Amino acid sequence: MAKQTLSRRSFIKLGVVAGLAVAAAATIGIPTYERLFLAQIPPEKVKAMKERIRRGEVQVKYTACVMCAAECALEVWVKDGRVVRIYGNPHLTYNSGGAACAKAVSGLQLEYSPYRIQYPLKRVGERGEGKFIRISWEQAVDEVASKLVELKKKYGPECLLTDTGDVTDRDQYWRLTFAFGSPNAVEHGAICDTPRRHGPKLIVNGKRWEPDILRPVPVRMPDGGIQWYNKHDAKLIIYVGWNPFTATRIVWENIGTVRARAENGCKVYVVDPGFSNTAALADRWFPIRPGTDADLFAAMLRYILEHDNPEDPSRRYIDHEVLVDRYVEGWTEFLEAFKLWWDRIDPASGKKYFTLEWAEARTGLPKEDIERLAHEFGVTKPAALIWGMQSPGHHYNGYVASILGCVLNIITGNFERLGGVIDTEIVKSSKGGTATGKQFNKRKVKRIINGVEVEAEQDKLHYCHYGDWPAAWDDVVGDLPRMILEGITLNYGPFRGHKYPIAAYILRTGNTLITAGPVYKFVEAFTAKKPDGTYKLELFIFIDTIFLESALYADYVLPEASCFERMSLSDIYPTHPIIFLRDAVVTPMFEAKKPTEIMNMLAKKIYEYELREFGRSDIDPKEFWEKYKSEEDFVNEMLSVAPGRPNAGRPLPFPNLPEGYVLYGTPESLDAGRVQIDHEKKTVRGEPVTVEYLRRHYGGTMWPMSWYRYRVWDAEKNDWKSGGILTTKTKKLELKFHRYEEFNKLVEESGVTPPSWRAVGWERLPLTFYWFETVWNPYTNPEYAKYREEYPFQLISARVHHAMSGTHMCEWLAQTPAEGLWTPLSEPFELKMAETTPGGKTITHVQKKLSRNIWCIGTVQINRVDAEKYGIKTGDLIIIENPLGRKAPAKAYVCETVRPGVIRMGFATGGRFSPGLGGTYIHRLYTPNHSELLDYKLTPIMGQPCFADMIVKISKARMDEIKTLLPEYYQKEYKIEGVGTA
Repeated sequence: MAKQTLSRRSFIKLGVVAGLAVAAAATIGIPTYERLFLAQIPPEKVKAMKERIRRGEVQVKYTACVMCAAECALEVWVKDGRVVRIYGNPHLTYNSGGAACAKAVSGLQLEYSPYRIQYPLKRVGERGEGKFIRISWEQAVDEVASKLVELKKKYGPECLLTDTGDVTDRDQYWRLTFAFGSPNAVEHGAICDTPRRHGPKLIVNGKRWEPDILRPVPVRMPDGGIQWYNKHDAKLIIYVGWNPFTATRIVWENIGTVRARAENGCKVYVVDPGFSNTAALADRWFPIRPGTDADLFAAMLRYILEHDNPEDPSRRYIDHEVLVDRYVEGWTEFLEAFKLWWDRIDPASGKKYFTLEWAEARTGLPKEDIERLAHEFGVTKPAALIWGMQSPGHHYNGYVASILGCVLNIITGNFERLGGVIDTEIVKSSKGGTATGKQFNKRKVKRIINGVEVEAEQDKLHYCHYGDWPAAWDDVVGDLPRMILEGITLNYGPFRGHKYPIAAYILRTGNTLITAGPVYKFVEAFTAKKPDGTYKLELFIFIDTIFLESALYADYVLPEASCFERMSLSDIYPTHPIIFLRDAVVTPMFEAKKPTEIMNMLAKKIYEYELREFGRSDIDPKEFWEKYKSEEDFVNEMLSVAPGRPNAGRPLPFPNLPEGYVLYGTPESLDAGRVQIDHEKKTVRGEPVTVEYLRRHYGGTMWPMSWYRYRVWDAEKNDWKSGGILTTKTKKLELKFHRYEEFNKLVEESGVTPPSWRAVGWERLPLTFYWFETVWNPYTNPEYAKYREEYPFQLISARVHHAMSGTHMCEWLAQTPAEGLWTPLSEPFELKMAETTPGGKTITHVQKKLSRNIWCIGTVQINRVDAEKYGIKTGDLIIIENPLGRKAPAKAYVCETVRPGVIRMGFATGGRFSPGLGGTYIHRLYTPNHSELLDYKLTPIMGQPCFADMIVKISKARMDEIKTLLPEYYQKEYKIEGVGTA
């Protein structure tokens, strides 16, 4: 196909802002993506690296990190088969042009930790007792497969739930589960922050809205070439409950925020009860009352609507063009529903809803500050309003805030605007494809229900989509205790009335006991027994590199290869398609095995048992061990759908290819026109991205950046039309929630309204703006006002620099404080540790004595004014108690960096009772487990645990009385064979 170019005149006419054509780099020829990467690396770095490789001192390999959810690109130096150095990958710009943080470098200590699971373990005592024996892989696979087939015969394959937990590389386990016959495979997103992502999902079928501050980015230029665009355009960023400078999945927000502020004068405001690291570097901190983010957003929206004046530049808040019918669906209905509340009186405050005075009473922010936020956000272009995971994502009513946040960005014209806000989910590169095995869920299966045989697709057996949570498109894990105890009843769809237990649970790299809700409820569910003395959860399999709390309740513990020992693809959220290879840089240690190998071993053994038991098997050898001879085979299939995004926006990424068509293939082949075009399916396929291709390109590749991707140019009408990256029902930004219609239809057909909907007064999901209050907030919900005096503190949690609940044994991270939540206030202790600078052919572990206040522990922040009332000083031991009688001990950190009336606690930083956590385990008796203080309440649409909704009281305590206050599982001394014995 002939290559087409755009003239500079037509380039600007088609929607690119003036100034884009003067990016800070020389134009790079179209096919030279390798040169594009290398242009960012200092020459001396390239020279030194090549010299070391030439001398044979080290092997330089490229992979992707999983020490936190950012999954940055890494350069790893390997010597004699050992990882000896970890750096950021300088060839890829995603993580600040080759930076690696302390978390990534501490991957050395996780890789060579004495607390890794060394070989398969089988439980021989009661669950939670900590008694295991060593078994071979052959025995483990044989017994697990045998039990799975036995349960399949007894209850049907849907009795298996696979939870792939806190990190990526999950596809092999999902494929195995779906092929086995169960549609029930979930991942950590189900307990992460589904309310936060709800607005983007409803409105654009997306997930994460982030500021357009990833720089540099490759951009198509008028001459057809690619150029680095390295200029910042953002003028205002408002972070609400979002702290990217400490714990983030969006790593490029760190340097991007700083650069935008320094280079473009961008104002940065942080709205948060805690003075976070991000707030410390912002222009202003707004210490909002917890649980009132939706209140703030509603007041901002009302103010903007009431004061917008298109004729006055100082009051021109709303971009009226974006609200025309071609881009937005349902604005009129949304506006009418929103205004219906304006004259209603709030029983909690006695004021009219959504006024500045109302918001002041509820948020605790002065009305002048709320007005300032509304005015500056409305008048500043471009700007970005960004809301976080902890808040509002962990509140019962976080959906409302998420929807309003989207609306504010849309009506001000900041969505998909240069320097504005971007939904990273719908622009990042696709991955997985058919490797994930979701196609198996379309197989027809039969069940006998009330004496009648019913046939339908396998996915109609899903435990929550057709159970109690029909609108939970990201699945539900927080309700797992009830599901184990009560079983599943399908209320919707063709299998309505079908019942089955959650009898088998595969937990891979997750820790539901700590991260999925109230600890005590999960302990209850995992240990619950039937009248005959057997466990209700009949089979529990734990697969991970490290031994976490959930493993204490498992029947089998299987060691998985670490992130440096396995291959997959990173799961990152950039502003344009980028993909990184997570390559295996060393061979697995001990008896750890790679996910593809574990998948094939279990699939083959299940196949054999099913042939023996049923005469047939749902496992097809051609779909497993015959197809995937290696990890590379599996990952190549995952890559076959990259980038999988439309050729849309301005500048058009590939002007030589049809606009709006979905692109597949390497950027070079798409550039050169080495493609096959399917006009019927509107797809363009170039040469596929492969593992070998990514290795040749330093572990990653990227496709050009563009903006305004929610629209495409209609050449016939010589005008714009909606579409592009939008895959909503109407191909528009939908403020009429068409996604809810399918769930309402299920409910109407069955006549059964989900209990969680009824809890907020709904028979059906509203199709436009709605409002309901959060729980456990005596300032906004009158139902809880009676607790206000006795329980004067709101409890909130925050992330620190750890990978969810799994990296606390790493010495470097344990000696790096964070925000008064992870503080060196430890008692003296001894600990076996990994060698800090591993080298040679043997692994060295040393026993160390640590003096007082060396190791960081989970602490709680309390404002100085509050602390003085109770006579509390930093380091004092206190007891935190909620109205349910649940208690947690903690050492106090007295400060002025948290709002008065708030107790701020690290998430998963304390009360850690697995010996696999090393030093953090030793300090479990006087550190707080946030999840021990939760109520078993779930958000009404998605079933998300309400991590951020609780009130507490505090009292001083003595160390000698702590044991009498804690559940038994904190008090036990665990010594697990194969964990910490190296």
